[in-house]
Amino acid sequence: MNQNFRSFVGISLLLTLITPVFGQSLPVLDTKPNPTITVRIHDYVHVPPETLARAEQVTSEILHDAEVDVVWLDCNVALPVEKRQTACAQPLGHLDFVLNLVDRIQLMSPKLREIAMGLAMVPPDGSEGFLAYLSIRQAAGVAHEYSASLETVLGLGAAHELGHLLLGGNAHTPSGLMKERWGANELKHCSHDNLSFTSEQSDRIRANLLVREEEVLESAMGIQIANATGKEH
Repeated sequence: MNQNFRSFVGISLLLTLITPVFGQSLPVLDTKPNPTITVRIHDYVHVPPETLARAEQVTSEILHDAEVDVVWLDCNVALPVEKRQTACAQPLGHLDFVLNLVDRIQLMSPKLREIAMGLAMVPPDGSEGFLAYLSIRQAAGVAHEYSASLETVLGLGAAHELGHLLLGGNAHTPSGLMKERWGANELKHCSHDNLSFTSEQSDRIRANLLVREEEVLESAMGIQIANATGKEH
């Protein structure tokens, strides 16, 4: 085999290896941002700011694992309305939720068991829910019983109740974050690593939020059309 032929064979093999790369489409990266919800905190029991901040972080991490982002609004009810964050006074939108931190939730309904820590107001007709409650008294009891930090228990409780609002009715599961009552197995090591939404729940949450996002867009378009119509007159 002469030198020219060997060079031709080498170039042919190189082209054989390289050419398919140019013939293939590069994978399209999904750059769509995570849906974002806003949660307004109404603290009626004066939780220490650092405890509340860490609890919010725990909840945010759990929801981020489900590909949902959270914006927190600490709407201090002890302040006059005019001194609160401006957004706290805005009407609730389809992606807005309210979490009330109270002493006990049993006062709200005789049907609630004494061990109940949270309550989500999920409409029975399948419409959107936005309001939830957490009992600081019960959360502190759970933290003491299982040697967990209060901020971890509060963060888990907030994620659980928001889960009810995001998933709808009948969201309890035999295990995991949406279990009706956690025990030592779930709260060991004071960690929330073993308490999260399942992949199926995460898919349902994002699908439900997509519906809410579409309603936001429809509302915005309706306002624009109304404004345009008003200007024509």
